[in-house]
Amino acid sequence: MNKTAPRMDLFGISRYNWQSPRIYVIMTFMFKGIFTVIEILVLAPLFCAGLFSRKDSSIVERYICGLIAVWALFELVSVPFILMSAPFSLMCTVYEILLTIVMFAGVIRYTVRKKKNKDDPDLKILTFSDKKTILLWIPVLVLLLGQCVFFVMFQHYDGDDSYYVAQSTITLETDTMFRHDTNNGHIIDVEGRHALGALPMWIAWISKMADLHPAITAHTILAPFFLCLMYGAYSILSERIISKEKWRPVFVLLMLLWYFHSNVSLYTAETFAYTRTWQGKAVFSNIIIPLAFCLIYDIYKNKKNTLLIACLLSLCGIMSTSTAAYLLTIVYGCAGLVLGISAYIKTKKLKNAILTLLPFIIVSLPLLMGGVIYILIK
Repeated sequence: MNKTAPRMDLFGISRYNWQSPRIYVIMTFMFKGIFTVIEILVLAPLFCAGLFSRKDSSIVERYICGLIAVWALFELVSVPFILMSAPFSLMCTVYEILLTIVMFAGVIRYTVRKKKNKDDPDLKILTFSDKKTILLWIPVLVLLLGQCVFFVMFQHYDGDDSYYVAQSTITLETDTMFRHDTNNGHIIDVEGRHALGALPMWIAWISKMADLHPAITAHTILAPFFLCLMYGAYSILSERIISKEKWRPVFVLLMLLWYFHSNVSLYTAETFAYTRTWQGKAVFSNIIIPLAFCLIYDIYKNKKNTLLIACLLSLCGIMSTSTAAYLLTIVYGCAGLVLGISAYIKTKKLKNAILTLLPFIIVSLPLLMGGVIYILIK
């Protein structure tokens, strides 16, 4: 082993070359790219959220609804281009145009709604009426911040990076999508196993916009971003299942502790959350599934815009991993059957059971379509 080889820091820059002016130029562009990514991750979902958010929802919930729209739109745009082996740059152009239109539509709808409802509580971070409850969220935020700092400073490079991060890198280098073998670089047919899971392409698009290497985008930016998003999903879930506001931060805190002590296998969702956060299977198990349970509750309560958001979430699930086509269908199917049987037992009417089951059938349609496409291209 060469003991004189320079060590690399978390941005991939040698620690022995700080005297070179070139390093400072590189770091200037790098930090500029990081801020560009943050702008994309923050502003685009917030603008899109105006199309779907409800009056009683918090900023966290509105933001996640907007991000669901951003991801679902990318899945709708990217999959046809992937299947037709179209250039990545052309797909990016189409997506950016459509995303801009959706963002403007969200801003316009929000402005119109704001004029009609001036008491719209936009500055609520979480839905609570007792201001003292915010003190209970402080330990949660401190632990979450500590996790993000620890994650970035002591990064774990998972073996699957040889496919997922490499696929994003090859996409930028060759202007193709899923057309090169990550092991040897040879041109191949579109790989059916991953063609629907467009998350590596989204990471490549983020890297292209910010002019950053996909490894930096995935490990240094998206990893802590997805961690925050994961606990944001659990905070929304706590609002659904816990009536007393003071116990909601306790629920999220318990989830933090649960994730701390769940590294009992290489294949648990908790291990995925900390060792391969930027990969689709981790996004699906730790973000998509909790949000699916939130929407199951909203469907049961007949909340406005729930069916639309749930259909978009189904597209996001397929975007994260192709296996969501049947895994998420099972989740919705079980929930629909349980609630449908419950409705029949309460009312003794088959019609009520069918009406209860119908929304879950509707939100499963994008998943069924994704499954059909998967079978055809497989």
